[in-house]
Amino acid sequence: MTALAAFLLALYAGLVGAALPGALARAAWPQRAPALALAAWFGLAATFTVAVALAGYHLALSGSRAHAHGLLALFEPGAPVSGAEGPAVLVPIVLGAAWPLARIVRAARRARHDRATHLDRLTLAGRPDPQLGAVLLDHPVPVAYCLHRGPVVISSGTVAQLTDGQLRAVVQHERAHLAGRHHVLLVAGAGLADAFRALPLGRGLRAHVAPLLEMLADDRAARTCRPEDLAAAMCEVGALRPSPATLPAGGARTLLRMRRLLRPAPRLRFAVRLVTVALIALGPLAPYLLTCGPTPG
Repeated sequence: MTALAAFLLALYAGLVGAALPGALARAAWPQRAPALALAAWFGLAATFTVAVALAGYHLALSGSRAHAHGLLALFEPGAPVSGAEGPAVLVPIVLGAAWPLARIVRAARRARHDRATHLDRLTLAGRPDPQLGAVLLDHPVPVAYCLHRGPVVISSGTVAQLTDGQLRAVVQHERAHLAGRHHVLLVAGAGLADAFRALPLGRGLRAHVAPLLEMLADDRAARTCRPEDLAAAMCEVGALRPSPATLPAGGARTLLRMRRLLRPAPRLRFAVRLVTVALIALGPLAPYLLTCGPTPG
C-alpha cells in the first residue's frame, strides 16, 4: 500500500507543480485579490514540497513491513499499522524540505549582499531629503524604489517631472512595500522559483509574485492618495527590474496596474474568498491526511 501511496502522491505533486500553476496564471481573479493570489502561489509551493517529500518517504517504506496510514488505510482493512523501520526512511522528507529552504536562504543572502552594496553607493550618490522622507538621488531619469528595511529612494528626475500629488503617491507606494514587508515575500518567491525552476510552478512564481506585490502596494497607497495621481506617476517613473533588494514603483505590468487603479473591479465575494482560503489551506494537508494522518476507526 505504501507503493500506491507514493504513486498517488507523485500524481498529486505533478498536478500541483505542472497543471495548477498554468490555471492560476490564466485566471482573472488574482488582480481583484492580490493578497489571496499570493497565498495561492505560496500554497502551491508548500503543497508541492509536502507531496514530493511524502512520496519519497512512502517509496522508501514500500519494501518494509509498514502498512498504510491515514485515509488509505480504509483500503487495507484489518491490516496492522506500523511506523518506519529505522531513521533512513526519513531522508526523503528531510531532503524534500531542505532543498527549497536552502534556495530561500541563498536568495536571502544574495538580497542582503545586494542591499549592502546598494547602500554603499547611495552614501556616495544620494542625500537624505527630510521633506520627501526619502533619499534623493541626483539623476535625470525618473526612478523611485525602496530597499529592504528602507530607505525609499527618489531621483531628482522624478521630483522634476511629477506633480506634488503624483510624487506623494509614489512615496506612499514605496512606504506600502516597507510597511507590508514585501521584500520578505519577494525573497521567498525568488528562492522557491529557483528551487522549482524546471517546472511551471517555478516559472509562475518568478513571473507573478513581484507584480502581485506591486498591486498590493498600489491598493494601500490608493487609500491615502488619489488613484489618478499614482496611475499617472507610473507612466513617468522609470522601470527598474525588480530584485530581492529593490521594489520599484514602475515596472511589472504597469498597464494592468493602471487599469486596476482607474477602473477598479468589485472585490471577490466573501464566499468565494472563504472557499479559496480553505482550498489553499487544504492543499498541503491533503497528502498528510491521505497517507500519514490518523487511521480511521
